[in-house]
Amino acid sequence: MILLRYDPGEEPALKQLKQDLKNGRVAHAYLFTGQAPGRKREAIDYFVQALLCESGAGAPCGVCSSCTAWERQAHPDFHALGPDGNSIKLEQIRAWRPFFNYHPHLGSHQVFLLDRPELLTAEAANSLLKILEEPLLDTVFLLATEDERALPPTIVSRCRVVFFRQGEEAGSDSVLSDNSASGEAIARLLREGSESELLRTVRLLKPDRAGARDLLAFLLADLERSYRVERNRMAAGTDSTAGLEILESLGIILRGLRLLDENVNVQLLLALTLRRVQGRLRKNRSAPQGF
Repeated sequence: MILLRYDPGEEPALKQLKQDLKNGRVAHAYLFTGQAPGRKREAIDYFVQALLCESGAGAPCGVCSSCTAWERQAHPDFHALGPDGNSIKLEQIRAWRPFFNYHPHLGSHQVFLLDRPELLTAEAANSLLKILEEPLLDTVFLLATEDERALPPTIVSRCRVVFFRQGEEAGSDSVLSDNSASGEAIARLLREGSESELLRTVRLLKPDRAGARDLLAFLLADLERSYRVERNRMAAGTDSTAGLEILESLGIILRGLRLLDENVNVQLLLALTLRRVQGRLRKNRSAPQGF
């Protein structure tokens, strides 16, 4: 029996997933992105097995009937889709729908994995978006791609983004690899702090390119959770415009993540991106409109 085990300090992306499992804060949808297919595949296998495990311990036990079914590659609560030819078609997404009416056969989750979502047809992407907009009980969706920029921002904004960076060794010293304190501090300043406090904190962090990406990914997940709350409030009839401000902020962060792949000054890009987000969240239309 082969059971994957990891040191949570070895891989920042996997550490993020294990923390979600440990804290019982699993998102309804994850987007795994980055050009590190081997480590991404191992992390997905571990995460799926942990979600399906009957122990509820936040890690695969390797001995329950669910783990045994997973290792036989015959788990009734795991559903995977990939391209049919050169695309993922609407009919393939629709084939998942009957399973939405069922409770998990084993354990506490159903897991749906979509490989290469960038190949979704327009109709299939719209169908998936509708599914992600209304989270299903005890159901987790996983999307695996090499580049999140190829996906519609509306889909990306509804997923917790997990980045895998090619060629990075274990023990990265990125700004969020040890803990999320910096991300939480920035998130608070975006909503409650002054612009000068925000920019001073960014200067003190002095993140490298990898650290800036981790920070923006943390903020993306934080804002996505806030957006779901506001969307539910609006669905309940509450008059609120905060959802629009948050959605605009998600777009700003996604653009910042894309620009990090280019030859830009990391410190300047991060400061401008966060300043724009702070302006949107506080309805400050004097925030800078471009980089």
